[in-house]
This record gives sequence, structure tokens and C-alpha cells, in this order.
Amino acid sequence: MININNKRWDKITARDIQKVLSGTDDESFFFEFKSDDEEPNKLVKEISALANTYGGYIFLGVNNDKSIGGCEKWTEQRIHTTIHDSLTPTPNFDVRRFKIEGKTVFVIKVEEGTLPPYITGKGAIYERLSSGSFPIKDSAKLTQLYNKRADQEARVKSKIEFGDIDVNLANTNNLCGYIDIGFSVTCSEETYLQKNYQKLDFLSSVAEKVGNNAFSVSLVGSALMFTIGEIANSERSKPAPHFAAGLHDYLVVYGDCSASCRVLLFANENGNQVDISVAPIVTEAFKSIYKLLCGDDFYKIFVHAQKYESLKVVKQFVPVYELSRHFGEIENNPFKNVLEDHRAKYGENLIIQSNRVPLFGYELIDKQWFDKYKIKYNQTNLIEELFGSAYTHLGYVDPFKTEAK
Repeated sequence: MININNKRWDKITARDIQKVLSGTDDESFFFEFKSDDEEPNKLVKEISALANTYGGYIFLGVNNDKSIGGCEKWTEQRIHTTIHDSLTPTPNFDVRRFKIEGKTVFVIKVEEGTLPPYITGKGAIYERLSSGSFPIKDSAKLTQLYNKRADQEARVKSKIEFGDIDVNLANTNNLCGYIDIGFSVTCSEETYLQKNYQKLDFLSSVAEKVGNNAFSVSLVGSALMFTIGEIANSERSKPAPHFAAGLHDYLVVYGDCSASCRVLLFANENGNQVDISVAPIVTEAFKSIYKLLCGDDFYKIFVHAQKYESLKVVKQFVPVYELSRHFGEIENNPFKNVLEDHRAKYGENLIIQSNRVPLFGYELIDKQWFDKYKIKYNQTNLIEELFGSAYTHLGYVDPFKTEAK
């Protein structure tokens, strides 16, 4: 997609917009002019077309003859609401407000979509041809869009999915499995994470989030890698062994705010029981680090995320809760009799094979997803859902309270 006057989006001024409008070209492949009277369904059509093609700009408050009419009916909030409510998935877009000739003009930047096709609420799919937007009816063109989406999913997989642990090299006999969570994020501001990261007193901030646990922070390529805890060497008198790649509790945060994490599941002294309370404890630490890196305004520039989580079972095990190992004795511990209650009603709780959510591809999380599940969209809930896991209460059928008194 072209840049306006060859400038970065965040550097564009009202004068740059006036220069575009004073040019001899009318509407083009990348530019669309819309008055304040534009109907929402027609605006959505143009955005669908741009996202399904090569991206572009919509000048809202500009008449077809490029005279400035200004906006009174359209507001930035109305633009965001219209796009989020009327297109699936939500395209990557941004809105800027300019004052030109004393009137308000909104410029909507629509990026070329990575998850096409972008479908309107009426089920239509549009493309950009010359200076107009037209419905796609050719099956070959639709196939191209779906192939483009498949290519994007392949790129996501290579970025956020960890490789399996080679258990033959693990040097630990009590590894029963591990949980991986990963999400690829699309934001309207590509350099957001770098800007926020530079403001941090990083080492002390991370230390505060992980408490007394040992941790490490490493820059690997363009990603930050965090580990929590240590892998114990059972034979203290011998040098520490070389452990298999990926055998650690760790978090990787990429420059675009995407992230992946892993939590290991070890058997306790009872042989086939695994304390699964460690998973939400470690994930909570990772979540805190991620919040620290992303700052308070992440939800404002978030467009969507493609998420997966997987449970890899190395050996069969029984999941149990041993909170006393982490917090000491807890009065009225709600987890104390969970396994016994499950056994009385359902029999043994035995995890015997691996699992993935979703089984294929990735779950798309955007503002429509929050509306669908009636969850308020804000910073806290967004990060909760990105790091949330279907394996928190692994194997237990009945819901139960998780708050100890």
C-alpha cells in the first residue's frame, strides 16, 4: 500500500491531506472520498474492498469533487463501532482526525488484510477495481483470498508454535507433559511495544512481577525470552546436565506484541500425580510480564489475535491441586477434596493423550469475539483472554470455586 506523500502514517499532517486533495487525480485505486452523509453499509463496503485487495485510504468529510464538506454526523467512535460491528474478521485499520478549512475530516487507513476474505454483515465480499469497489462473484478470486489466509496461518504457526521437547534428551524421568499457549497479534501501531519497552526500568520491573523465583531475560533475534524457575538436577554432586531444548517454563514476546509461553508438568513423589496448580501460577507471572511490556493502552491499538493452546502428554498422569506446596496450609482450601469428589462421581481423572484448542487452525479474538461472549472489552479482560487456558482445571468435569478463604 502506498504512503500519503511518502510519509509514515503517524507523521502525516493536515497540509499533507490538502496536498492530496489539491492534486489532479480523482478517486484512485487507493483513495476513496466520502461525504458526511455516507451510509454505514456503503462505508463498510469500501473498507471490505480495500482490506481484500491492497489496502488504501478513505477520506470521510470530503465530497466527490474533493471539496471539504466536513463531518458532523460521523465521529471517530462511530467509525470504530461501524467497522467492528459490520465486518468479519475486523480488518487492521486506523483513524486520524484533521482540521481542514475549519472543518473536521477523518482519514481511515485500511491495511491489506492478512486474514481475508473480509465479509460484511450482509455476507458480501468486495474487491477494489480501478477506483471502485465491487462484489466478488468469481470463485477463482475467492479461492485466492482463502489461499492467502492459509498462507498467513502457516506463517503464524512458524512464529508462535514451539517445537516438541525431545524426551529422550530431557534428563528427567518425571516430566509428564506441558502446556503451550501462543497468540499472533495484529495491532494498528507496529512500533507500540518497542516504544513502551524503552520507558521501563526493566530488570527491577520484571523482578517485582516474578517475586522470589529465579528468572532470566534474553534477547533472541528480535524477541524477548523470559524463563522462570530452575530445572532441578537430582544429583547435586554432579555437574548440571544439558537439558533438552524447550525444557523450561518460559515466555517469548515478539516485537509485534505476539507471544508464546510454555508451562511444564512434572509428576510429584506419588509417581503419577501432577500438581496442575503450578500452571495458573506460572501463567499469571507471564501475564504480569506481558502487561508490563504492553503498558496500559494496548487494548486501544489491538485489532485481533490468532490464538491456540495445546496440551502435550508425555506420560499418563492424574492432575491434582497441591496449593500447600506454594502457599503453605490454607484454611478452607477449596481444592482439598477435588480429586476425591471427582472420583466419587466419575471415577479416576486420568489424562492419557495430548490435546489442542482449537483442534485445527487458530481462534480469532477481536472485539466481535468479546461481544459474542458478552465480555466487556478492556485492557484487563483482553490480556486475561489471551493468556486464558482451557487446561486450568484439567480433567475435572464439574466447575468449582477457585478462591481460597
